[in-house]
Formats: sequence, C-alpha cells, structure tokens
Amino acid sequence: MSPAAGVFLLLAVAVMAFVLAPLFRREAKEEERRASAASEMQELRSRREMALSALKDLEDDKATGKIGDEDYQDLKAKLTLEAVELMKRLDGLKDAGTPYFGKRRGGSKGRH
Repeated sequence: MSPAAGVFLLLAVAVMAFVLAPLFRREAKEEERRASAASEMQELRSRREMALSALKDLEDDKATGKIGDEDYQDLKAKLTLEAVELMKRLDGLKDAGTPYFGKRRGGSKGRH
C-alpha cells in the first residue's frame, strides 16, 4: 500500500469515527427520548386545540341554527370524548415525569 493510500485510509477512518461517535453516546439515547416526548406532547397539544376549536365552532353553528339538535348532540359527544382523551394523554405524560415537563413534586395530582 502506498503512503498516500495509507494516509487516505487513516483520514477516512478518523472522519467516520468523528461522524458516528455521537450515535454511540449514552446521552444520545436520552436526547432522542426527550425529542420524541416533546414531539408527542406538541402533537397532542395541537390535536387538543383543534378539538376544542371544533367544539366552539359547533356551539356557534348550533346558536346560529346551522345544525340540527340531533346532529349537534352526536357531534358534541364525539368531539368532547376526543378532547377528554387527549387531555388525559397529556396529563399522563406530565404525571410520568416526561422530561419536557419535568417530574412533579410531592406526588400531588393537582395542576401547577
């Protein structure tokens, strides 16, 4: 092997080690878990806000007569159930000490 090829090979191995090293750190797994939890929290929050907004729009439609009583009751039940389920999932992530929120102190179930 020529000296130039040896230097090139050594340089290529060094670059690969530098690029791949973060993937093998212990902290990398924790950082990935935090990012995943934060992403899940953001998605749940967005879906909750959409459900609450849909409930408000439904109330407006009912008040202006755009929707009948039967349809209103059906849609309200579905949207309310969806919003409650999303809120429970959000609270579950908070109670589990998701790094995005930090752990609760004192074991209190009340809101901060």
